[in-house]
Amino acid sequence: MYPVDLHVHTNRSDGSHNPAEVVRKARAAGVYVLGIADHDNVAGVDEAIEEGRSLGVKVIPGVEISVDGGEEEGNRELHILGYFINHRDPDFQALLKKVADARVEQKIRQTKLLQSFGLNIEVDEVLTLARGVPGRIHIARVLMERNPGRFRDIQQVFDEFLSRKGKAYVRRTFYLSPSQAIEAIIKVGGIPVLAHPGIYHLPEDSRKLIARLKKAGLRGLEVSYTYDKNHPYKGASKEFVEKLIRGFSALADEFGLLKTGGSDFHGEGKSIKIGERGLTWAEFESLLAQS
Repeated sequence: MYPVDLHVHTNRSDGSHNPAEVVRKARAAGVYVLGIADHDNVAGVDEAIEEGRSLGVKVIPGVEISVDGGEEEGNRELHILGYFINHRDPDFQALLKKVADARVEQKIRQTKLLQSFGLNIEVDEVLTLARGVPGRIHIARVLMERNPGRFRDIQQVFDEFLSRKGKAYVRRTFYLSPSQAIEAIIKVGGIPVLAHPGIYHLPEDSRKLIARLKKAGLRGLEVSYTYDKNHPYKGASKEFVEKLIRGFSALADEFGLLKTGGSDFHGEGKSIKIGERGLTWAEFESLLAQS
């Protein structure tokens, strides 16, 4: 387990635990530096910081912004992490609201499409379950509960309906570009980092993307990540994951980028523990010294 985990989610996006619970779980796991990086919103940061103060856990204000990768990436979604941000900046919050509103609208359209396939699901129930910014997990959980026996597990829901090739996939009507997200993070004093780069390309195929983002102001790569617990490498061997991590560590050195790491903990639905991936104390101190 790592003492620093810079990538965790709360129920303010698609996690299952509230921010205070996440901090308590981190403390119990021996994690003393925690990055709250919910999707497209910062609603859980203050609660996490307050709980962290009482438990001796340093909470890093963060966010994970979904962006359109552009024609170079086939317009697929990329994720840009922002760390050490001024999460209370009103202009930044307004920008995130625009991104989050597009996510909500997308999930409403997906839910209505699922209804057209004869599945039992209601928009209000999905939004109520989400509490914050809804994700695929909220749709999947409602489908599982309301349609007993139809799905083997949540992964089947994702694969059949909610993945990019799924029957109920719809594209969002609004995305930031990578450069817009990077600029917004820098403007509020943050460090923009490319999340889980191995999900997009293997290290040897990543130079073009990293070079483009570096030119736009990218400052870091998420090097340490739970690739074996996430698509498309779920179930991969330890040796394969370590090879990915070494490859992206070398690319970070090559491009002069900071190295971050985290578990991408969401809680229920994924067998990922807080602190399963992250940084050592020495790595975190190096990050602070360079940032």
